[in-house]
Amino acid sequence: MKNRIPVVLLACGSFNPITNMHLRLFEVARDHLHQTGKYQVIEGIISPVNDSYGKKDLVASHHRVAMARLALQTSDWIRVDPWESEQAQWMETVKVLRHHHGELLRSVAQMDGPDPSKIPSASADAW
Repeated sequence: MKNRIPVVLLACGSFNPITNMHLRLFEVARDHLHQTGKYQVIEGIISPVNDSYGKKDLVASHHRVAMARLALQTSDWIRVDPWESEQAQWMETVKVLRHHHGELLRSVAQMDGPDPSKIPSASADAW
């Protein structure tokens, strides 16, 4: 991982239900980024949307989170984060990105790692 830029992959969506293709997207993205030699994917996060999203026939978020957790039981690098689904209302994707960016900065600050203010973020300037 030396000299590679650490990357966290995040997928927001309904996951109604989660499918093998959702999981495959993570694998393909990770493989591509690793093949460039520039990036090291350190984590994948699945973020199911809030119940108030308004999609017809949307299954309750606690069920979608549970299904995703079951689908990811064998993954050692992708996890489900229920934060978005637990909010009081639907959130724009940029707000979900801000949340996860903040969580990443907090976790790096607790480790003996790089200065959190120097962690690159493609969209940080727009936030």
